[in-house]
Amino acid sequence: MYPDRVKTFSRRALDWLEVAPLTSIKEASQAVRALCMWEHNASDALAWLQQTRSGDHWEGDNHVRNTARVCIALSECGRSRKDSAAWLHHKQLDDGSWNNNVYDTCYCLIALGALGEKNPAGVQWLLDNFSKDREHPGVIALINSALMHQDPGVEADTISRNSSWLLAQCTDNHWKYPATSCLVVQSLILDGQSESLERSVSWLLDRMEGAMDAEWKVSEVALVLITLRMYYIHHKDML
Repeated sequence: MYPDRVKTFSRRALDWLEVAPLTSIKEASQAVRALCMWEHNASDALAWLQQTRSGDHWEGDNHVRNTARVCIALSECGRSRKDSAAWLHHKQLDDGSWNNNVYDTCYCLIALGALGEKNPAGVQWLLDNFSKDREHPGVIALINSALMHQDPGVEADTISRNSSWLLAQCTDNHWKYPATSCLVVQSLILDGQSESLERSVSWLLDRMEGAMDAEWKVSEVALVLITLRMYYIHHKDML
């Protein structure tokens, strides 16, 4: 079973997230993913996404990244969007990237990987275009998650090296911000590093429990719920 602390927080957070006002496709996608992962009612958030759909994709501030985020979220609910995956393929540049942007490329690779689609050209672009200015925990975590959603066996050395670097950047059990810490912990969980993360998970809970509901933000609440669910799925002896 979940520890009492996690059960108490998750009930409170899921009920809050179910009715929280949504203001962006990013927020709605994160809310849908969290609610579906916890098998909680996601109908309102799903309806919000449906209303903001533009044919086979989602627009907003970044069409590519928004569509990838929605595909990732819907895959958690068993609602694959093959037409949106085809739209993402169409938007991929000849060099293998999406918009020549590491974030867009990572989210697209994660989305396609969640749909069971491999994209070697995108993976190769990530590997060929790494530079020191991208050496930030959130960026490295996102790159690692993309690689692991694509073909973790082929890039095992790179993934392991990145995970070691991420663990070395941890200060007082976290990576400065809750959102960054969630991304890092999620990538480390995917890499089988769960045994090193108990205190980081506790830090995330401390941050959320210490805030009143009125101070919560949809993205942070959703990311923490996703991280908790992933952590305990990979510690099945705790469930």
